[in-house]
Amino acid sequence: MRAAVYPLLILACSLWCGGGLLAADLDKEFLNKRWGAPLSEFADYVNVGGSGKIAYYVNPKQAYTLFDVAVASLVYGFYDEKFFAAYADLDAIDAYSAIKHRLQQRFGVPKSSMESRGALTTHSWMAGDTRIKMKYSEASGAMKLSFYHMPLAGRANAEMQRALDEEPPEPLFPLSKTRQKEAVELLELFSY
Repeated sequence: MRAAVYPLLILACSLWCGGGLLAADLDKEFLNKRWGAPLSEFADYVNVGGSGKIAYYVNPKQAYTLFDVAVASLVYGFYDEKFFAAYADLDAIDAYSAIKHRLQQRFGVPKSSMESRGALTTHSWMAGDTRIKMKYSEASGAMKLSFYHMPLAGRANAEMQRALDEEPPEPLFPLSKTRQKEAVELLELFSY
């Protein structure tokens, strides 16, 4: 009898600590999906957007729990049809706090940064090649949890930067539409 209790106790402890996402696996996989896995392994997933070689997918039939906290939706990011990121919007500050607490227990004190514009606070941890980020915007109240497999995420970021660099910059007029129209009319008048 006693021998049967120990395996159950170990299983219960691992489930309690894991909360649907085991830290030991984050370097190689995310929720049983291996980083770099081809899009073809995500059969029930639906495309929700993207651009160029970057695409985003969700599985509307799946419910998710991250660190013992239920999340409403989880978006999977693909670069060149390879899984490289996962994003979860958090609906409540208590969910944000609970996940942040779990991450601090596992990975220690995060690297933190604050931006005054938008009052954005970002906390970041590394688990092998996986970067975990939590963002909170005081201005909008938006909260986000992100996981990035850095070898592929670095390539995806470079691709996005190339796309931005190729686009010609739009003219910057710090004027209202009406004042901008008047200024253009004056420029045309004086160009003769």
